[in-house]
Order: sequence, then structure tokens, then C-alpha cells
Amino acid sequence: MPLPPANGPLRNTRPSSGPSGHLLPREKAIRKDTAMLNFILGPSGSGKSYQMLAELRARAERRERSILIVPEQFTSSTEGQLYRTLGDSLSAYVESYSFTSLAEALLRRYGGAAVPTLTEAGRALLLRRATDSLLDKVVYYNRQRRSAAFCEKAAQTINELKSAGVTPEMLAQYANAPGADREKLSELALIYNAYEGLLAQSAMDPGDRQQCAAERLDAAFFAGRAVYIDEFDTFNAPKRALLAAMLPVADVTVCLCCDGEQDTAGGMGLFSGAKNVVNTLKRMAADAAIPTHTVVLSDDRRHADAPALAELNLLLADPAYTPDVTVDPAHPAITYHAAASRQAEAKAVAAEIAARARQGTPYSRMAVICRNADQYLAPLRYEFRLQNIPLFCDEATSPENTAPARAVHAALDLLRGVSSRSVLRLLKTGLVDLPDTQQCALENYAYTWRLTAADWRVPFTRSAAGYAGHDTEQDKRTLADAEAARAFIMEQVADFIAKASGAPAAALTKQIFIFLQALGAEKTLDRLAGELRTQGRLPAADEVLREWNTVMGLLDQLARLLGNEILPPADYAELFTLLLRTTDMGHIPQSLDSVIVTTAGRMRLPETDAVFVVGLLEGEFPQTPGDQGLLTHADRDMMMENGAELPDCFANKVLREGICFYKALTVARKYLWLSWPSAAHGEDTAPASAALAPVLQYLAVPPYAPTAAQLAAAPAAALDVLGLLSQQPGAEKAAAGAAVRAVLDANPALAPGYEAVRRAADTAGAEQRVENTEELEKLLGRGLRISPTRFEKYQNCPFGYFLQYIVKAAPRQKAELAPNISGTLTHWVLENALRRQGAAFRDLTPEQLETLVNDLVDEYVTENLPGMTVRMEYLVARIRRNLVGLLGFIQRDLRQSGFQAVAFELRIDDRPDADDPGAPRIDPVELCDDAGHTVRVVGTIDRVDAMPLEKLGKTYLRVVDYKTGGKEFKLKEVYCGLDCQMLLYLFTLERNGGAQFPGAAAAGVEYLLADPAPESVERRELTEDGDPTPSYPMNGLLLDDESVYRAMDTKGTGEFVPLNFNAKTGKVTNGKSTLADEAKLGRIRDHLDGLLIDMAANLYSGKIDAEPLCVGNKSPCAYCDFRTACAHRDGEHERTITIKDDPFAE
Repeated sequence: MPLPPANGPLRNTRPSSGPSGHLLPREKAIRKDTAMLNFILGPSGSGKSYQMLAELRARAERRERSILIVPEQFTSSTEGQLYRTLGDSLSAYVESYSFTSLAEALLRRYGGAAVPTLTEAGRALLLRRATDSLLDKVVYYNRQRRSAAFCEKAAQTINELKSAGVTPEMLAQYANAPGADREKLSELALIYNAYEGLLAQSAMDPGDRQQCAAERLDAAFFAGRAVYIDEFDTFNAPKRALLAAMLPVADVTVCLCCDGEQDTAGGMGLFSGAKNVVNTLKRMAADAAIPTHTVVLSDDRRHADAPALAELNLLLADPAYTPDVTVDPAHPAITYHAAASRQAEAKAVAAEIAARARQGTPYSRMAVICRNADQYLAPLRYEFRLQNIPLFCDEATSPENTAPARAVHAALDLLRGVSSRSVLRLLKTGLVDLPDTQQCALENYAYTWRLTAADWRVPFTRSAAGYAGHDTEQDKRTLADAEAARAFIMEQVADFIAKASGAPAAALTKQIFIFLQALGAEKTLDRLAGELRTQGRLPAADEVLREWNTVMGLLDQLARLLGNEILPPADYAELFTLLLRTTDMGHIPQSLDSVIVTTAGRMRLPETDAVFVVGLLEGEFPQTPGDQGLLTHADRDMMMENGAELPDCFANKVLREGICFYKALTVARKYLWLSWPSAAHGEDTAPASAALAPVLQYLAVPPYAPTAAQLAAAPAAALDVLGLLSQQPGAEKAAAGAAVRAVLDANPALAPGYEAVRRAADTAGAEQRVENTEELEKLLGRGLRISPTRFEKYQNCPFGYFLQYIVKAAPRQKAELAPNISGTLTHWVLENALRRQGAAFRDLTPEQLETLVNDLVDEYVTENLPGMTVRMEYLVARIRRNLVGLLGFIQRDLRQSGFQAVAFELRIDDRPDADDPGAPRIDPVELCDDAGHTVRVVGTIDRVDAMPLEKLGKTYLRVVDYKTGGKEFKLKEVYCGLDCQMLLYLFTLERNGGAQFPGAAAAGVEYLLADPAPESVERRELTEDGDPTPSYPMNGLLLDDESVYRAMDTKGTGEFVPLNFNAKTGKVTNGKSTLADEAKLGRIRDHLDGLLIDMAANLYSGKIDAEPLCVGNKSPCAYCDFRTACAHRDGEHERTITIKDDPFAE
């Protein structure tokens, strides 16, 4: 395979070491005891690190000491690598440092270590003090000067300036340069200078430690030692200062990833950044009269057995290169996968890793590389757990989202004001030592009621069920548990607020700690850690305690930094967040065999056979550089034009991204996976990175997707996949579903919940039944006692009825003026107005009516609607206003009608009222199915009107219901068992009401639309004068007997009946839909009886299929509370009303 010509004067002038690791004679000749700057250059996989380790081994075997300097994030892995490579005795001759730790070692030896060093958060806090010290001199940043976000960005900017060696004075000069943002940069220079002044009094900036160490460095430190520097792409000003101090006194070798010294790409090639570093270091060496020596390695040792990967390396290094080899589709060394989402991408990666592990590849020789760990760590952890893949992530771990950190924020929230949000935020940290039942009860109570700060400070007394009516025993237990939890928490909260409000930062910090202790935080964490240890999850147990100790340590640090400064809780919270974000909790040590998950920006992988590069989206990987800190790219360009060397300029960031991409794609020895989520941003398709295009094209990389069997190789993963497949119509019957089921059927015990999922999948689309009808009958009893509402629920959907009334599943309800509560209020006021006033009601004046309504509404609200919100008060005012007009309408009706109200809230029941045993009631009609099961319809009739005709021996009865909605009465819906409540009541009165109403006969049902106003009512309607005699539409069905319906509307106006009268003839024009003779009423009664008997028979036989009855274009599934628990699919097993408008006509 031909190699492209290399840049640089030397190639392979430093050969690899021999088999024993000793240096060859020529190499010994090159090395000298005098100081020299050596370069080992080569592209990825050329053996730079191998060459360096061989030299370190050779020196160690000669008992010569060496220093190895690597980036800070690699120090731990480097020490492990040295130990594995050199062994116990030889590794003692090599000391590994980062530039930071080397500076600390120098300062400890030569003075300066005692000066405290600021953390990143400490730098931000000191910058805040510096900005405050400038008072009114800060104009440009005046509005955001105290925010934590500004302090954080300012700290990033100061760090960047220090890295570039830019002092406050230099920045002030740049501010006056042509094209500079003078106001902004001048102010930044002022802040920077004030920061340096405060710094000199108390501490040292992290960036200054290396500069200080360089100034104090003594040649004796490096006596007899050679320095090796590896894994750096660039060196900032402090690092260059240390290097400059080292060069005259030590033999320094620098390893860099590039193909030579000469840059022929005009500064924008893949290796231009590294070549610029070479030239910079050579100039430094020349200035110090230090000789240099360069070795360029060109052979691709890593990919000697993987031709396609070797070609990929060459192609990425030289875009003009034409590969000689493409990927073998039979045994591909490179594949790509376009996933539907990041989660699907992680699932595919986990499946492929598990498959390779089964084929013998150790987990430790596989790695996943992404650009942003925040986007991939959660989905990868989830999918790896399903596949039982051990994972190690070397990324920084922030304590920001840990339970102790969230508890501190909750405490600060409480200082700003007690609210349901702040209390529940504290509760949900899991650090409050309360039983689970009390915690759940408190959360549900706070969900039900809109609680104010005052509500939290007094005992809870409202119903746990909201405005639902009578409390069950469960509701009473929930209230007691919620109150016990409230009392415990609010006792600690009250003490905390009293002592912490207005306290200086140090005292506030102390009170936060005492508050969390009083809530039982440490006790809860100790108990959790103990449970985890019992389960054998020792790392997780250690993590729990480490999180607490880390966060408490940060509180202590914040107290020391702020001292007696008094801050609002919001400012304290921002600064605490800043501390959290800039703190790394460290890592649990990597297990011997686990997959490494890392980012391209900080990866350092051992010998890795298979690498999975994920997230290769355009703009994300390689990443489009963005602004960081307070400087824009334009600011940086201007400063560089005036001589500054800024490491974070746009061009340098682009070069670094290119190197990250290159290293990620060339680190694998045998297999490379490339993938991206095609719908990562919610779009139909998201483009793959443009940098991938030549790779996929010229190397003919084949697409690859794991099979369903691979995705489901582990039982837990199979269960997860089965859930996804079950949501795809027909997928369960396909080969994919069969493969997944095969894994689970082989080990059903290893996937808890599989049996339920399998049962749901097997019955999807089939009729739902209760198999154990004996147990069902125990629940139901031998007879059904149902309300018309329950009957209609069954007709709407049998499965919904089963869940709501037999299983008794119920969603949480907020205590608000829902339509049912609005209806209850309206019914209650109408009933009591007519009942209490009796015959005198017809003679009340409008003023008396209004007073009556106000008194009744106030009475109901006081008893039943505690804690009303402003919105509820508005709605009640609207109902109050409407009730005045409605009662006026009923008053006019009763004055002219032959029917008079004779009963209100009349119960149909075979059991006495528990609260009023002597109250009048009507026995329900008892129906029976073929198996002997009975069904009774029970309920309460709003109002019964009667017209006694003694001569005929009849009492005509009319059932009146007040509707707060606007639904139209239709006989074809009655035929399906809907909207039949009043008719069921009427037929019960007709058959069983003879004792109270001699000769009871059905005169009909009327639905009075009690709220004719549109749903959206403007506020002005509450104050403007309305129509003094509003009309209320009627719906219903009346007996087709002119003497009867004329008695209801004596003048034939149609105002008081659901009939339209011809103005000339007085005849009814809409009688087909609103009138029914006795025979027709009998047919309706018999049909409803049949539906009730069928319902009983079907229920007792276990038929509970989800067969929603769709009225018009509306499906009951759209507003069903149990939609998520139902296997019904839209469009399947749905019933529609296709019968004629009057199905009861002869």
C-alpha cells in the first residue's frame, strides 16, 4: 500500500526499540546528557507513545529517572498505564505530572505553595467582588454585574486572557486599537485590574501558579531526569513559561500528532495547529541556544492488520488522498448506522457491543466516543444496563443534580417564600425522613389543593378528595398522613426561616446544614447506603455518601469565600450553582473489564479494538465553534491582529475540532462504528456531519443495523424492545417480534413484568375478557346497583367502566370548579330555593330572588368550596348571576303551568339515606338476566313536577333536570344507552311511584339548559345589566297528548317546553323528535330494560372489551382517563351510531 509523501526533513531517523525495549545503538548516540529539545512526530497510530514508553523503559532499566507530563485529565490513566507497561520496580523511576501538579511540586520545594489557589468558582466570586468595588465605573456590564452567569463568563474570560499572557494593561491597550469595542474592552480591563488587586491580597489565580513555578524553578529539580511531554495539541502562555524554564536545564521530548514540521496547508490543515506548536517551541529553543532534534514516524502500526482503517487514517490526514482499499462488506472494519433518535442510537450501540463481547472481545477493549457527554451518557447508561454491559465514564461529574444539591436549593427557595413548589421540591429530594405513605399523601394533597403560604402554616382540614363530596375512609387516612407530614416539615421550616432570614452568608450556610440535619437528611442517606451495601451495590453506596460530603464541602467553601456578606437567597443560590457546576466529584475507579465512554475532547484510550463514534451530526461533531466567556470572535481577531496569541480564537477552535474528529476515527485497531441520530432535533431528518461524506463515499462504508435478536439479546433489553414493537401495528406477528419473544420465553424469570407484557401483546386486538369470573362475581355481588351515569359509562366503553367502577382506578383530581362542581352548585341552589320557599317562591320579587340566590350561594361556598382562587371566584360570580335569571325563568314557568314541583332531590334507592333515613324514596325497578343476576338503577332526581287528574285516577309526572352544558337530546343516542338518565328515572316513577303519586303516568322529561351563556364570558358581563327576563332553551321528550303538553305551556309560546308551535294554527311543528305516544314510550322503556339486562349478562360473563362508542366524529378515548392503560388502538373495534334519527318509530 503506497504512502503519501511526508512533510519534514527527517523520516524514521529514530527507529523503534528492539524486542527487549532497550534503545538501539544509534538512538543511544543521539541522546546526550546536555539539554536538548526532541520531537517525536507522527499521525495517529504511528507509535509515538510506544516510542516514548520504550525510551522511558530503557532509562528506567539504566536506573535513570524521568518525568512524564500529560494533560490533567490523563494523569490517573497514565499512572495506570505506566504501571502496566513498566511493572512495579521500573515504574518507580518515572514520575507522571500534569503542568498543574508539576507547578505545585516546584512551589512546594522552592516556596509559594502556601499561598491558597482559587478554584474556578472562587475566581468567579472574587470577580464579583472586584466588579462591586468599581461602583459606578461599571457601565457596560452594570445590569448583569452581580449575576452568577456574568461572574462565570468573566472568570472564563480572565482564564483565557491569562492563558494567552494578556495582562490588564495589555487589554487596555487593545481596547484603544482601531476596530475594537472600546467601551466593552476598557471595562473588562478595569475589572481584570481590580481582580488582580484583590488577588494579590488573598490568593493566587490557578493560571498564575505555573508562571510562578517557572520563575522559581531550580536546575537541581531536573538533575539526572529527562522530561517527556505527551498528548498535548497546544501550549498556552503559562505552560510555555514552564517549558522555557525547563529547556536550559533538562532534556525535553515532546510528542505531537502531525506528519512533519512543514505546514503546506496555509495554517488550516489538519495538523497545522501541531506544526505551529513545533515551530513555536523551536524558536524558544533557538532563543535559549538549545539544540533540537526531530523524528517523524510514518508507519501506521495501529492498523497493520486492518487495511480499511489504515486507508481511513490516510484519507483523513490528506483529503486529496485516493484510497486503494475499500471496506470489505463481508467482514466490514467500518460500518455506519443512521438511528431514529439518540436513544435508538444508544440501543443499537449497546446491542453491537454485547454481540462483540459474546464473540470474545473484552469490554475493556471497546469504547464509545461522543462529542458531548450530556447528550449521550443517560441513554447509554440505560441501554448498557439492559444489556448487562459494564460502563466507565471518565468525564467530569458535577454534583449539580444530586439530591443534597437539590435540597440546598429547596431550602433557599423556602427562604424566598413558602409555596407548594418549594415544599415539594424539598420533599422530592428523598432526604426528608418521613414514611413513604406520608410523603405520597402530602404530594397528592398539594396537587389537589392550590395551597398558599398561609395554608401551609396551619393544619390541613380540607378533603383529600377535593370538591368531590363525601370523604371515603381512604380520603380520611390521606388527610391524616398529609397533615402529619406537613406538621413535621413546617416545624423545621419555621425554625429555619426564623434563623436564616437576613443572616450573613456564613451564618446562612450553617443554618442550611442544621435544617437538612433536622429533616433527617444524613439519617436517610445512611439508611440508603446500608440498603445498597446489603444488595451488594458497594460503588452506589459510596456514591451516595460522596455526594453528601461533596455538597457539604461546597457549602463550607462558599461560607469561607463570602464570610459575613449579606446576600439575597436568589444571589446565594446562583453562586452555589456556580460552585456546583465547576466541581468535579471524581470517579469511582474503573473496573478491570468495562466499556469506556468518553468524549473526543478528552479521550485517551488504551489499546482499543472496537470504537463506537456516536453523534456524528453536522454542527455537533465536529462541533461548530461558539463564543465562550465575554469575548466574541471579532474581539479575539482584533487582539490577534495586534499581537496577542489567543488559544481560543475561532481558527484554533476549528483546528482542534478537526483533530478531535481525526483522533476519534483513527483510535480503533480493528473495528469502527459511525452513527448519528437522524431525528435528533425533532425534524424528519438531520444531516450527518459533512466530514463523514468522503469517508462513507471513498471507502464504500456499508450501512449496518443490529437485528431484533441482537437488540433483544439480554432479557431486560428484550422486554424493552418488545414494548417498542408492540406499539407498531402488525410488528408482533413479524419475525422481529418472534425473535424477541424467543429470548424472553427462554428466560421469563430474568425479565420481571414479561408475563404481563406478553399477555397484553397476545390479547392486543383481541376481545378483552375477565377469565376468572368467579372472582369477578365476588367483586360485583349477585346484583348490580348502578346509576344512570355508570350505565352510560358502560355503553360508552365497557373497559372504561371496568377500570373506573370495578377496579376503582382513579386519576388525581385538582380541587377546582370543574363542570360537575358547577352543576352541583347550580342544582343545590335551585333545589333549596324551591324547597325552602315552597308556594311562596312564585311571589318573590326580583330583589328577593337576588337576595335568596346570594344567601344560598354563600352558604354552599362556605360549606363546600374552601380555598377558592381568583379564577374560581370569577366563575362563582358568573354562576351567581345566571342563577338569578334562571330562578326568575322557573318562577314564570310555575306561575303559568298546570304542572307544579312536588319533589326535589328525590332518591331512587332500595336503601334508606344514611344521613336522613326518613327521607322519601322510590324503590328501583329490579331486572334479571338469564343467570339470575339482578340489576337496579338508583340515583337522585333533581325535580319532579306533577299534574294530578283525580277524575281520571292519574298523576302525570314530568322529570326535570338542569343541564349546565349545551348537549342536544337525540333519540338515536338514547337507543345506544346514552343521554337516558331522565328517561330511566321517569320509567321508574311510572312503575314504582304509585305510592307517592297515585296513578303515576309518564308525561315526559325536560332538560332545562341552566346556563345559556357561551362558554367564554367577558368580565364586563359581571357588571353590565343583562336581560331582566332571559330565556332558557329546553330539550326533552314529552307525552304526545295535547292536554298534557299544553298544561306545561298554557299559552303555546314554546318557552317552557321543547316544542315549536305554529303561530297561526298552534300546531306543534317538531313533534317527531320531541313527542312520543304511550306505545312509543313503552318501546323506549323496554329497549332500555334490555340494554340493562345485557349489561349485567356481559359483565358477569367477563366481557369488558374496549369498544368505544363514537358519537359523530368524537371518540370517548379522546378524553378518557384510562387511555394510557388501555390496549385499544384508534380506529379498531370502535362502534358508531349509524341508525336513523328516530329508531323507536313504528
